[in-house]
Parts: sequence; C-alpha cells; structure tokens
Amino acid sequence: MAHSGVATYYDRLSRWNAVARVVGYGGGSDTLTVHRGLADPKADGRATPTRLHDLLAEQLAPVNAPRVLDAGCGLGGTMLALAERWGGRYTGLTLSEAQAGVAQTAIAKAGRSSGVQVLVRSYDTPPGGPFDLIVAVESLVHSLDPMRSLSALAAVLAPGGRMVVVDDMPVAAAAGTRELDRFKRGWHCGALWSREQYQAAFASLALTVVADRDLSADCRPRSLAQIRRLTWANRAAATLVPHAGFRGVMASHLGGLALEQLLRTGLMRYRLLVAQRPAAAARETSQRHE
Repeated sequence: MAHSGVATYYDRLSRWNAVARVVGYGGGSDTLTVHRGLADPKADGRATPTRLHDLLAEQLAPVNAPRVLDAGCGLGGTMLALAERWGGRYTGLTLSEAQAGVAQTAIAKAGRSSGVQVLVRSYDTPPGGPFDLIVAVESLVHSLDPMRSLSALAAVLAPGGRMVVVDDMPVAAAAGTRELDRFKRGWHCGALWSREQYQAAFASLALTVVADRDLSADCRPRSLAQIRRLTWANRAAATLVPHAGFRGVMASHLGGLALEQLLRTGLMRYRLLVAQRPAAAARETSQRHE
C-alpha cells in the first residue's frame, strides 16, 4: 500500500466532506460508512449503506462470537453492524487517524469498546489473529500489490475461516480509458485487480471461492447527463478554490464520478467474493504471525 498517500487521502476527505457536499458528494459520518449504497428491499429499493451488511450476513453461515478483522475499517460501521448481529471480537485497521478517531468515538458510544477496537495500521501487516472472518470492503482497491496484501491477510485467517472482498473490479475493456485513469488517480488506487485476478490469487493461497456475487445491478450511479454536469462543476470548484486540500478532495470526487460512469457503461463491476480456508490448513502459518 502507498501508506502516506492513502492516509492523507482519507484524512482530507474526513475534514472536507462538509464543504464537498456543495458539489453533490460527501457524507458517510452519519451512518459510519464510506462504502457504496446498494438498492435495499427494506427501503423500497432506495440505496442504503446498510444493505451491504445484510448481504454480508446472507453470504456467511451463522457464527457465534467470531474473531473478525476488518481490513480497511473506515469509520467502523461494518464492525458495529456485525457485532450487533453476532457478538464476538473485532479489530479494524485504517491508515487514517481522522477515521480512527470517528470510529473509536462511535464504538464507545455504542458500548462496544470491550469487543471492538481500531488500529492505525496497514492491512499488509495485520495483527496475528487468527481470525474467523476477514472483511475487506472497498479497501484492496488501494493496494499497490494485492497479492502481497491478500497473502498477509490469508496468513492470519483461521482454518475454516472466510475472507470477504467487496470491491470495484474492472472488465478488460476498461483498460486505457480516460474514466479508469481518473478513477485510479482520484481514489489513489493501486493495481486495481479484476475478478479473474482475485480468483487466481485465492487459488494460489489454497483458498476456495465459495461465493461470487455481482452487485453492480444494485448500485445506483447517476445518469450520464448528471455525471457530465457534476464533472463540470467539480472542475470549476477546483479551479476557483486555490487550496491543495480542497483540490485533493475534488480530485477524489472527480474519481467517484468517473467510477459512476464506468459502472453506468458496464466497464466496472462491483463484486462480492467469499473465499474459505480448508478447516485443517495453514495452522502453522497462522501461528507464526501471532
């Protein structure tokens, strides 16, 4: 991971999102999530950030008091949602001091401090575990070397444990497009793997893919006309406000608009992958990382 760049990216977003709402973006702190809103049958099809938590629970067998690692925990919303369902012990990793502060406050307010913690730390060097469940929601997109990241996480996955990756995964035709370049630059993306690359990596790590779900149809990108208008407004705002931090946030939002266009045109897919370690495998590897 490009630690300093990603940390600065999220710290700036935390500070500037209130201003950035003027051009149609920002938010997340009210729901403690920074991941994608998805069409939610509980909300008459309206996109909600909590829909993903329901999907995570649907894809995983009922668990009792699991040990969970959230690799890229953001504001802590996913950990709190799963802790409410299952109990257990949760460790979240983030590079952002600002996000960690918000998450720790929310955890204390929810009365979960004894079971949920946040560490300012890279997911390339996770704590030893072992963990029954590892969740990486829209976080591996920032990895410069996803194989290294997945290997580090797999090393602390308990025998029989599951790893869930939810992320944007480009199709082959997206390569070389202006929108993909804007998205990668604006969101500080690293290698940005495809579905096929993740599947091959899981196989090389002796993990079996037990669920593969395309959530793209549940995303709610704006119309192409709206995207064009907001792109123009974004550029105007970045030109008029000569502040590096603000321009950095505008670049992030421009990347988000590019992502919406990629989703709208089918060049990007939003996927949920679940991989499982065989029950008798990798005990020794996990113990070496304790």
